Amino acid sequence: MSEKEPQNLDLSQFENVKRQNVVEKEQMPNNTFGLLMDVELELSAILGTCDMTLKKVLELTKGSIIELENKTSEPINLLANGKTIARGEVVIIEDNFGLRITDTVNEEVNLHE
Repeated sequence: MSEKEPQNLDLSQFENVKRQNVVEKEQMPNNTFGLLMDVELELSAILGTCDMTLKKVLELTKGSIIELENKTSEPINLLANGKTIARGEVVIIEDNFGLRITDTVNEEVNLHE
């Protein structure tokens, strides 16, 4: 077995490859993301939660009041397909409830995972 001497590598040739990948991502057409704009998501706002025994649930009737653990001053979570995306406060619009967004959840989105 002969041992070979270590050689110095010219890394500049690899830098060009890396730059090309970055350029390719930057040159992706903006309308690619536009293809997703018509995808429907299920949005839900959770007013509050509580723990209740099965016995108490079976005793519920029309007019029963369930006390939720959330305080009225606490923000309400807005979920998209079960994942929290924003927080807000409940508002009444005519005869409907609404949610005024007061804060969005800032998590880095990695579309390549």
